[in-house]
Amino acid sequence: MKKLSFTLAAAICIALAGCSDKSGSSTSDLKMYELAGNVKSVKVLSVNNGIENLAYNLEFDENGMATAHSYDKLWDEKIDISTERNEKNEMVKYVAVPEGGDMPYVEAKYVYDENGYMTEIEALWYGESYTTEKITYNEENNREKTVVEYNDYDMVEVDEMEYTYKNFDSKGNWTEREVRKKSYRKYGDGNIENKQTVVTPEKREIIYY
Repeated sequence: MKKLSFTLAAAICIALAGCSDKSGSSTSDLKMYELAGNVKSVKVLSVNNGIENLAYNLEFDENGMATAHSYDKLWDEKIDISTERNEKNEMVKYVAVPEGGDMPYVEAKYVYDENGYMTEIEALWYGESYTTEKITYNEENNREKTVVEYNDYDMVEVDEMEYTYKNFDSKGNWTEREVRKKSYRKYGDGNIENKQTVVTPEKREIIYY
């Protein structure tokens, strides 16, 4: 099973599949990435041992809908993408199937709060590994905590991420934060093992229209 942030999977989905009917839409894709204002592009960098690595880069149109995404290869094969959006133009389903195949690599469903912020993602990987991601936000609508559970056979791998914000730009969008990730495994007999915590600085470079 490939462990992946499903907000990132959603970004790839948007870029490859495009947007569905925008008529009457009231929500842009910006909220998915804790962005506000007339954002043209955003580059997210993670810092490991003092070295900056590109996490992802996104471009948006003037309506706040994602139009381009650059990221390392997620799958080796060409994939067919299908998506569904609700009446608010929020993505609610994402399916990736290898070209010519019938077994999806991933089927993901997205849940949003009343303000349009993504709060839960459920996904099935390769028809066998089930994953849930739950997200909470602070008063500034930035991520406060993310809990990802990878249910795989007789164990559950858990990543708990907590965010500390360091700097914001004049639009109120964060430009520097730290991600404290605690990872561990849970077994059916109640045992927990392999606890470890890693703190990773992240930076965002944001360009506006």
